[in-house]
Amino acid sequence: MKQIQIINAFATIYLPAIQKYHEHLAKIKNDSNSHKRFSSEFRASLKWPLKHCGTLIPPKASLKALEIAKKHGIDLFALQWKDQPEAEQIISGERGRNIFVHEHEIPVSILYQELLVAKSMEEVISILSKQSIVWITETENKNLPQYIREENAYSKAGIKYKINPYKDEWMEKPWKTSP
Repeated sequence: MKQIQIINAFATIYLPAIQKYHEHLAKIKNDSNSHKRFSSEFRASLKWPLKHCGTLIPPKASLKALEIAKKHGIDLFALQWKDQPEAEQIISGERGRNIFVHEHEIPVSILYQELLVAKSMEEVISILSKQSIVWITETENKNLPQYIREENAYSKAGIKYKINPYKDEWMEKPWKTSP
C-alpha cells in the first residue's frame, strides 16, 4: 500500500472524529467534570492511531544506527518496530528495545495538537503527511528534546540520517541480511 493511501485512510477517520469532538465540547462546556473526562479520553483514543499510523510509513535511519545494524546483518530500512526485539537479540544476545529507538521525528503530541484544530480534509492530510519515523540509537535519543522539537532538532543534536531508499516497498524487504 502506498504511503499516501495510508495517510488518506487515516484522514478519513480523523476529520469526522475531530468535528464530533468539537461539537461535543461545545455541548458540555459548562460542566467542567464532563469536559475534562471527555477531553482526556478522546485525546487518548485518537493519539493511539496517530502513533501507529507512523509505523506504516517507511522509516529513515541515522548513520550511527545504520552502522550498528549493518555490522550485524540487519537492514534498518526494512526493519519494522514489531521485529526490533529479535533484531536486538542478534546484536546483543538479548531481546529488547535498548539499542535502537523508533522515534517520531515530530513528536506525536505536536501532530495531535495540530490535528485538533484542523478544519478540512486537506489540513488533516497535510498534518499526517508530516509524520516521519527515524531509527536512531538510544544515545542519540538522549540528545533530542523529548516534547517540544524544532524542525532542525535532529541536526542540532548532531543526528544525521538517510531517507529510506525502498519507499512504499519497504515492508516487503527482508530485514535480515548477512553481515
